[in-house]
Amino acid sequence: MATRTTVTVDSGALSGESLDDGAVRRFLGVPYGAPPVGDLRWRPPQPVAPWEGERDAIEYGPSSTQLPPAEQSLYYGGEKVFSEDCLNLNVWTGAEGETGRPVMVWFHFGAYQFGSASNPLYDGEALAGAGVTLVSVNARLGRMGFFAHPELSAESGYGGSGNYGLMDQILALEWVRRNIAAFGGDPDNVTIFGVSAGGHSVHNLRSSPLARGLFQKAIAHSGPGVSKALDGYGHPSNTHTMRAGEEAGAEVSALLGGKSLAEMRAMPAEEILAPQLPRGAGSLSFDFLPGAQISLHVFDSSYPVVDGHVLPTDVATAYDNGDIIDVPFIAGNVGNESSGLPYASTLEKYRAYLAENFGDLADELFALYPAGDDAEAQEASWQLNADHIFVSSSWLAVNLHRRNMQSPVWHFRFLREPSIPADSGIIEGAYARSFHGAEILYVFDTLSSRDWDWSDADRDLSARMMRSWVSFAKTGDPTAGGEFEWPEFEPGKPTSRIWDLEDRIDDVSDPARMAFWARWNDVAL
Repeated sequence: MATRTTVTVDSGALSGESLDDGAVRRFLGVPYGAPPVGDLRWRPPQPVAPWEGERDAIEYGPSSTQLPPAEQSLYYGGEKVFSEDCLNLNVWTGAEGETGRPVMVWFHFGAYQFGSASNPLYDGEALAGAGVTLVSVNARLGRMGFFAHPELSAESGYGGSGNYGLMDQILALEWVRRNIAAFGGDPDNVTIFGVSAGGHSVHNLRSSPLARGLFQKAIAHSGPGVSKALDGYGHPSNTHTMRAGEEAGAEVSALLGGKSLAEMRAMPAEEILAPQLPRGAGSLSFDFLPGAQISLHVFDSSYPVVDGHVLPTDVATAYDNGDIIDVPFIAGNVGNESSGLPYASTLEKYRAYLAENFGDLADELFALYPAGDDAEAQEASWQLNADHIFVSSSWLAVNLHRRNMQSPVWHFRFLREPSIPADSGIIEGAYARSFHGAEILYVFDTLSSRDWDWSDADRDLSARMMRSWVSFAKTGDPTAGGEFEWPEFEPGKPTSRIWDLEDRIDDVSDPARMAFWARWNDVAL
């Protein structure tokens, strides 16, 4: 039975809950920034105003305004309350009086478009029980968090705009730096980690001078974004140029009737999300399965940009030049990163997509991802998209970290395929396999959040992964003092840890495919 517990932070007293006879305490919906509404829409986040008395911290705060996925999707997090007033975080920690606990700060998935820190997958109770102080963060998403516009750039003081969601994350890390000791956490031992857009955020934070000194270790799960900046429409797995962001923002403004910034800041958020821009060349060659989880129409104006302030360069250039924050690092992927991604339903569409998007390199890419019929084209296009967006990004990150950084680096692949019941109603169930984000259930030990066919072997795998991640957070050693075999990453050698029902060490990435994507991103390995 939960009882109340109080902690005082720099803005006031918080009344949370003690669980497990006080072994774990949690504080939910804690504000770390002022509501970014009205005149504060599309501005850097501001400090939260102090309050008097005790503030209840027993319910999750609102999720960022968004277009959520279908409730039957793997990627639906159960969110019901959405608001621009979303700068809140959650803390799970140990018993009262404990000090010096390693801190892990979590950034959720959702392509910067959807999702939240309240997803049951990210419940921090088990990690807190294992010795970590866990913080999960909500930040602005979509056009509320990444809208760029020439007039916004003109008023910013640094000649850029967008990236407000990344600034929110940095403000949250600053809050952790100032306040986490009150929860028993060590502000000098902070690990940032996240999956998908959260993994992309890890790469972005490592590349941002504004985040220096705010964390000491990093883990990127399926983190895209170690790629060249796009100068036009594209997937938000890429960073985009300031020009591309401003042009997309100007188009949105035009579709809204050419409103002034003052008028746009007064409009309901739902109206800002409504305009739909073209997805860009080649996108119509790809299809989505019925009811696919992601609404992509806002991708064209809702992505991180090279703004010269938060991000001086694109992430690939930062990694390539060694202009990233040098901390111990883990990165990796699941076996089926294509779950939920678009695909080419016919061989004709697949060849058209390659020609439209890769020009003179289309035949080379087709040789790397060959297909002889429509069924093979679907699988090949899925694998191409997975490698392009997710797998190559992790591979480039660990290679470039190893070449340019002093801190150690490790690589993993998660291959366990959770047994999703046939009658679960999950849209992606028939092709999920080891789906994008699957390992998070195991790292957080939240298998029970899904009513699936879990085995004792699944629970053992979860326990192993949690011990490894907690060990890394505590000491920078994911082997837990030698309990797990996991050598530091070395390209071309079996140094990747394969997390499965029977773990092993292997060399898992296709060298020819990874070499192509390195070249595509102007990176020399």
